[in-house]
Amino acid sequence: MIDDDTLFYDLCCGSGAISIELVNRGFNPSNIIMVDKSPWGLFWKQIGDCTFSIDLFRYWIDEVPKDITKIQGFIKELSKVPVYSTQLDISYIFLLLQASAFGSKSIWIENDKWQNCSFRNYWLPTETSNRKSPVNPMMPMPETLYQRVEDLAFGMEGVKGYYCDVNDMEIRKENSVVYIDPPYKGTTQYGFKFDYIEYINKINKTTYISEGYKFTDIAYKIDSERKKGGISGDRKNTNEEWLNRYTGLYYGNATKPLILLGS
Repeated sequence: MIDDDTLFYDLCCGSGAISIELVNRGFNPSNIIMVDKSPWGLFWKQIGDCTFSIDLFRYWIDEVPKDITKIQGFIKELSKVPVYSTQLDISYIFLLLQASAFGSKSIWIENDKWQNCSFRNYWLPTETSNRKSPVNPMMPMPETLYQRVEDLAFGMEGVKGYYCDVNDMEIRKENSVVYIDPPYKGTTQYGFKFDYIEYINKINKTTYISEGYKFTDIAYKIDSERKKGGISGDRKNTNEEWLNRYTGLYYGNATKPLILLGS
């Protein structure tokens, strides 16, 4: 039963699509807990506690070259700057890097460096190209990115964001919903590993997991038409998306689950 006191835990929240949709549907932002070990966690913490400066983000947006052919070079140089030398600007720079990431691959921080940095370039189709439209060096482009972040700064105010490991979070078991969106099995991995089955067994609470396949007896196929294609426009591969409901139950002091749906 969802009521005004229900907490929603958005673990491995990333760009926060689920939490944003909840707020759009009227869910109280202050009852949403967003957790991510990547700089997304820092972004949501700042959005929630109103320490994200939209004016400072405007400054960084204005730093992006207006010449579309020079954006990739700018982003590459920005990614080479030691992360903690720009301590106050981490979340702002991260948003630019992530929007420029080739294939939307996840960007993270390790050893004071931005990791997994492969950036889009402006691309124009040729007569022999399968794809007929240009590819921009950022998705979304700077002004659209700014507008979306500005909307989030107001619309998501009050969410409780945490820039930390999911395992460090205490979960309220009563009157709460836990949702995890980990890297899909068989896809490009993130900089952090997370055994969500082990985690759910540890917290001993029914949890909803987004995955690219069904692995429990209670699962819902979200989108049968979701497809992924490359720069050539090849759309042969279809990626399924499943919402799995998993219950890990303990008996005694054992760590082995009493019920493992779909095992």
